[in-house]
Amino acid sequence: MKRPVGLLYSADQVPPPAVLAFSAAQHMAVMAVTLVFPIIIAREAGLTSSQQTDVVSLSMLAIGVATVLICLRSRFIGSGYLCTAGYTGIYLGPSLFALQQGGFALVLGMTAVAGLMQVAIAPLLRRLRPLLPPEIAGLVIAIIGLSLAVLGVRYALGVSDGRTIQPTHAAVAGITLTMMVVLNIWASGFLKLICVLIGITVGFAASMVFGLFEASALAPQEGIGLLRLPAIEHLGWSFDLTSVVPFAVAAIAATLRIMGDVSNAQRLDDAEWVRPNFGSLTGAVTANGVASAFCGLVGSPGMNSYSASIGLASATGITSRSVGYAAGIAYVVLAFVPVAGAVLVAMPVPVIGAVLFFVSAFIFTSGIQMITARLLDARKATVIGFSFAMAVMADIYREMFAAAPALLKPIFDNSLVLGTVCAVLLNLVMRIGVRKRVLLVLDTQQLNRETVEQFLLENGARWAARRDIVNRAVFGVMQVLDVIGQPAGGIEIEARFDEFNLDVRVRYWGSPLLIPETKPTPREIVASEDGERRLAGYLLRRSADRVGCRASGERAEVDLHYEH
Repeated sequence: MKRPVGLLYSADQVPPPAVLAFSAAQHMAVMAVTLVFPIIIAREAGLTSSQQTDVVSLSMLAIGVATVLICLRSRFIGSGYLCTAGYTGIYLGPSLFALQQGGFALVLGMTAVAGLMQVAIAPLLRRLRPLLPPEIAGLVIAIIGLSLAVLGVRYALGVSDGRTIQPTHAAVAGITLTMMVVLNIWASGFLKLICVLIGITVGFAASMVFGLFEASALAPQEGIGLLRLPAIEHLGWSFDLTSVVPFAVAAIAATLRIMGDVSNAQRLDDAEWVRPNFGSLTGAVTANGVASAFCGLVGSPGMNSYSASIGLASATGITSRSVGYAAGIAYVVLAFVPVAGAVLVAMPVPVIGAVLFFVSAFIFTSGIQMITARLLDARKATVIGFSFAMAVMADIYREMFAAAPALLKPIFDNSLVLGTVCAVLLNLVMRIGVRKRVLLVLDTQQLNRETVEQFLLENGARWAARRDIVNRAVFGVMQVLDVIGQPAGGIEIEARFDEFNLDVRVRYWGSPLLIPETKPTPREIVASEDGERRLAGYLLRRSADRVGCRASGERAEVDLHYEH
């Protein structure tokens, strides 16, 4: 593991108390945006004002517990990385559908069922890894970034009817965004670390100047004390088979999203990251499932990892999971302080929009980097391009997709779900006819770098192999060809690939190569007829992760192994 440039505090490090407190406050402010989803469900359910207050408090309790669970580093549950929780639009469509079918009790019951579905999926992730390659995880992350940007612009401009822009909203959002960008790029030290928190504070002040926010809105309502135990009399649970499919789709989409978020968190913490750690992903999905089941039990809709917090960690260079612990515990405490909920819920809309737009840039570019780290042929380009286009259309043509059948609405009503489902299905189709073992036979007149390079690059693109690994394989094969010269019977180059290994075998007529473990001395190179071959064999050993050579009659084989 190599520490990335710009990383200030890694997942295993604990920042100083002041940095820890301010970082946790930033993440809490960003996470507060998602409390709008429980509020929407509570209002659509026709709950009273006091019951809605209870829903917000219970939702804060659930978001705190979920954040701690996802950040945990243990054998059975948790990712081990800074990956906070948040309520998500993924569950909004299914929840509204369940609300129409059986009321608030059905929403809570099916949310708990969806969480148990995720717990059941978690142990199967390793078996499902061919269906969920890193380029699809990158696509999911990019779609999340784009979705947050679209939502952020809508909030920042105060667009409600799809056309009219509110100038005061745009001014407040512009001031907030400018402050965050300036501090993040040109400031250093502590100011850079808390750039988002400063931007939010400035946004609150600007909102008061433009008349979009009044400090009196923070005062607790009459009859609500400083401390209050949320009431649970409004809770109930029921189950309905007609709601299983929408919630199952949402559970799968939530699983893919947390896999993408945790993969991104892993990449932020390791400059040499090449593939997701499935142990960490399994723990994260298990934690997400337990958290969603807990949400259903305490009276809030389903939740997921919150991608904006990953973007915030990338922007500030602080990926310590201790920040997640602090934010989660603080939310649990604040769940019993009604005025805290008022502060979080009262955050001005344009300030929310500026924050979402700011962090979306870091999330989107992280997804693009994960995609472009792989070689992509026409098949993979089709999967990525078509799925991304469908995700965009889900946002642009929302009214058209709203006419979809009720069972399909959870898919077409959310850009992330639609893009993810398209990517998984297209990936399954495009795998048809892709051979994992290919052979190239060359005679002595065809032995040139261009032919070998084209062979490995084209097949590497079909497999979506990493660019650097394929380049290393090209270099290794060319080293072998340089040593063996032009054997009379020509050569055969066989390549085999799975998601974790690339093996290249070179067969030729002639004596086997010498692969010494130690570098030959200059005297050994000059004194022996095989000196140059020994040196070439040693360099070949250094270029591959594992190399071997054996003879079979008059033929020899060189095996080059590269960990992918």
